[in-house]
Amino acid sequence: MSSDSDKVVFDEAATQPDKTVLFQSKKWTYINDNSSNGGVFTGQLQFNLNTLANLNQWSDLSQALIQFPVQLRITNTGAAATTTSINQMMATIKKGFHQFVDSAQITIGVTMIQSAQICLNTDTTFKILTEWSLSELHNWGPSLGISLDDYQLAPDGTSTYTSLDNLPLATSVSAVTGFTLPTASNPGFKTRAQFINNTSNTKDATTTLNGIINNAPLLGKGSVNYTQGAVAVGNDVFTLMTLATVRLKDISDCCAKLPPLKNLKGFIYLNYNSGRYVFTTGASGAINGVTAATALYGHTHPGMLGTTGTGFGTAASTWQFTADVCGTATNGCTVPFVSARCYVPYYVASADVDRALTQTKSIRYLERFVTSFYIDRLQSFSGTISPGIVNPPKRVTHSDADRRCRQRSNSWLSAPEVSVTTHEPSGTGPFAALTGLQIIVGGVPMFQSPLQMDWESFQTEVVQMGLDGGLNPE
Repeated sequence: MSSDSDKVVFDEAATQPDKTVLFQSKKWTYINDNSSNGGVFTGQLQFNLNTLANLNQWSDLSQALIQFPVQLRITNTGAAATTTSINQMMATIKKGFHQFVDSAQITIGVTMIQSAQICLNTDTTFKILTEWSLSELHNWGPSLGISLDDYQLAPDGTSTYTSLDNLPLATSVSAVTGFTLPTASNPGFKTRAQFINNTSNTKDATTTLNGIINNAPLLGKGSVNYTQGAVAVGNDVFTLMTLATVRLKDISDCCAKLPPLKNLKGFIYLNYNSGRYVFTTGASGAINGVTAATALYGHTHPGMLGTTGTGFGTAASTWQFTADVCGTATNGCTVPFVSARCYVPYYVASADVDRALTQTKSIRYLERFVTSFYIDRLQSFSGTISPGIVNPPKRVTHSDADRRCRQRSNSWLSAPEVSVTTHEPSGTGPFAALTGLQIIVGGVPMFQSPLQMDWESFQTEVVQMGLDGGLNPE
């Protein structure tokens, strides 16, 4: 008599396996923004998702990518022409292309699932540092312009790096700007510059070794042009143009958790950051002061100056460093396309499965609410935070130096948000001490006694969490 195990084996052998395939294929489509005109933007990117409804397929916003052209320019705004000796490593972006995103508003159907809240780049940076694995950083970091800022010495431990691809990286920014760590010691800056700052300038030694860089825009690389020699007033000494890539799931928690949807309709509005930074140089060509740091749109200057030697000429002058969302070709630099695009994958379902899958959309969205407040030095603050969110899962406090702060002179760089010479990606960090921190929810204090949060306690927490913040690198 057959045993039960024999019957199971016989049934499995006699029964035809289910060969039903849910989706026949996966394809991609893109949506052009509705706000630009020939590469000119006015502070906001707009995407109409109704194009996805016309496909009549299952669209997945959790895998969507947004690309837009960005431009970094250093312009001579002094009173006379000057002679320079800079190179293509003079400037690059801050940590991640998401630094260009100030806020995002997303509507699905007639429901706004995410409202426009400022400083989205700061929140995204925090999530990347606390939630990403090393594998995700390795796979997505270069495409998204993300590399970790750090301070490292040369392998011998006694000196700093002096060159990158045979290019000098001597310190040129003096302490008066608030910049104390040389870019030559920041591996994050060098990683971003190596991937983005590609040039076909004949003065660059690497051009003769890699002629394919002439087609850099077609390869998705950055396009850089710079001038070694006389630079007239109003002309650019350095220009970088590239396509910024941002994952929608990184700037939107609700989209990260959305399943594939059919007949998807809605809108995505992105308010971007752009800034202008004016600095002066002395007779040695080194930066010796900052006269203006302004955010044109948003709250952050997304560019970062490199310290590439005393290359700003032999006479005192004034320079303007601008980082903006722009697709207009300038100074010999261009990008593959001048408009912003939202790339969304969609799945083609088999007929039987398509009829069986439900098309009813019930979305429980995750909202993010920002409350800004100012605390003067040695003073206290007591305020009410009313986000209007039921049972918020977490609360994050980001410290930021106020733009009104000054240290001894007006030339001190006051705000990391609009700074281009500081390593902080968007002004966040544990370098501000909080004394007497107490949070009350529903009339109940969350802490037994007010907390004293400073750099030492932060370091203790990090040490307790372990290597890599307690994250699994796999």
